Amino acid sequence: STTPSSLAEFTSSDTVPELNGGTGVSSLSLFGGTVSSISAVDLSAVTISSPSITGGTINGMPYPAPFGYMQLDSDDVASVDEKNLGYSNTPTTIVSDGITWDDTNKYFVAAEAGTYEVLGVVILEGGSTLVNLSIQKNGSDVLVGQPRVHSTVDPLEHTMRAVFTMTAGQNANMTYDATASNSVKAITGSTMTIKRLK
Repeated sequence: STTPSSLAEFTSSDTVPELNGGTGVSSLSLFGGTVSSISAVDLSAVTISSPSITGGTINGMPYPAPFGYMQLDSDDVASVDEKNLGYSNTPTTIVSDGITWDDTNKYFVAAEAGTYEVLGVVILEGGSTLVNLSIQKNGSDVLVGQPRVHSTVDPLEHTMRAVFTMTAGQNANMTYDATASNSVKAITGSTMTIKRLK
């Protein structure tokens, strides 16, 4: 705040106060381990971008991403007809904003348009036949597999995964259907998840 009358150089013990833009200490070691350890990290190849985050979304996608989970806590009733996973009981469900579970129809409903992933881990038992295992969107097959189910080796776990687009209000589910007259059922521990990818 006054006219300087002399000029001098800093020595190793001199400091610049934080008030004037300095650190207030004469050595990084006095700052603690965090700053000292950062000085040894090479960040020259790291690119940090700043996505647009507004109102709980990142680049137009809700954050955290919507998801749903259902799990059979008891066996489905064995049937020879095509059935939705969990059709004969009330499964445990966990859902976030953007996904709902319709327990009457046994499917997940998407609140918004987007790309979704459905993953099913179905444990089947009964009969000695091929079973159509299907991931469906609005009642139409998106992906169909045909594992063999046989009482001499059951129960066996079968996994299916599909990624597809959905519009607001569309639903997703899994079905299983014995291809012969033998009955089959999904048993306790079978699960299905859905999550929005973008």
